[in-house]
Amino acid sequence: MTLIFDTSTVWLEIPDELQAEAWQNSESVDFLGNRWQAYLNQVSLRGVQSYLQELYGPDAPQTTDPANHPQCWGMVNGSVITLGETRFVIVPTEAMDKREFWVPQEWVDIPSWVGDYYLAVEVNSDEGGLEVWGYTTHQMLKAQSRYDAGDRAYCLNGSDVIQDLNVLWVVYDLGSEPTRVPVASLAPLTVARTQALIQQLGDGAIALPRLEVLFAEWGALLKESELLQQLCQQRQHRPNSAKSTTPVSSVIQTRVNQLSRWFQAVAEAGWRSVDDLLADQPELAFSFRSEAIAGDTIRRVKLLRVGTSEDAVLLMMMLQAELDQQVSIRVRLLPATVSLLPAHLTLALRSDTGDVVQSVQTREQDNSIQLKRFRCPPGTSFQVEVSLNGMTVSEDFIS
Repeated sequence: MTLIFDTSTVWLEIPDELQAEAWQNSESVDFLGNRWQAYLNQVSLRGVQSYLQELYGPDAPQTTDPANHPQCWGMVNGSVITLGETRFVIVPTEAMDKREFWVPQEWVDIPSWVGDYYLAVEVNSDEGGLEVWGYTTHQMLKAQSRYDAGDRAYCLNGSDVIQDLNVLWVVYDLGSEPTRVPVASLAPLTVARTQALIQQLGDGAIALPRLEVLFAEWGALLKESELLQQLCQQRQHRPNSAKSTTPVSSVIQTRVNQLSRWFQAVAEAGWRSVDDLLADQPELAFSFRSEAIAGDTIRRVKLLRVGTSEDAVLLMMMLQAELDQQVSIRVRLLPATVSLLPAHLTLALRSDTGDVVQSVQTREQDNSIQLKRFRCPPGTSFQVEVSLNGMTVSEDFIS
């Protein structure tokens, strides 16, 4: 692995063989979004390990923590390396946005998971590398970050992330900086409750088990390494037909979108209301001119890039609550920078098993395409894919 140092950040090139190995190791993880997260964690862990070996010798960094497991990465983003008694928590993302640093609550509030230093890592799969662009400490996360109850994560402003890694190694070598603050212990679970949770959360059909139960129970389960391993084994051994053989270099994915939160005016990063979008880019009003919708329809739009800047598209999701508690969903693609969509662009809907339910492809002069309206009950998982010239951008959803 090639390491490139500058005065503040570190760029690590990811060899093709490591990318292939990491993707193969992630094949046991259910759901494409979770599998991609496991992949990002593997290449980040190996990359940072090589970096620390350059600094402190090949035998110094240890990566044997129970949390460093593909099935665990499919549930919780982040891995850990220890140098002596010091824990470095590595939190990767593929987003090209350094305005915020998100750390899952597990790494902050489970006493046995708490780290000393938290490394912000940005993975660029197109360029085959990753950048360690900054760090923070447990103490700073607890004191300065914002807690997001929906995602169960601590969010630190990018301006509060220390982006000069030289500072990290100076304070680490001196050992003079306080890094942690005490966190409350988690009450142990009864044997019966432990077995019930492993059975429930071991269901491979649950995309986000970390959000299915109260954090106190989830944290109590994960803090015991044996119970964590049991849960990982339970999820790994469940049959699933959604395994993908798509090459890792051709897929871009993001976190799972929880549509139930959209009805509460809360959406994941990158999704905007149509009104907000048009306020900033009134020239796009032409693309929405023929859109007739009911007054209670929720419309969210996200910019996706599937090639060059001219191939940027707007993915629009339109949701409407039904009387029987089902959600009516329409999916539409619109051009973002030019008047027409690129030819041979494919919009597809996949079920939670990975099967293509429906798809549509652009012709030479299309200015929009959309899927047929579909309905689903709460808790249904599905995926929307946009493909062009061998590149696929996908978004995972739970209704």
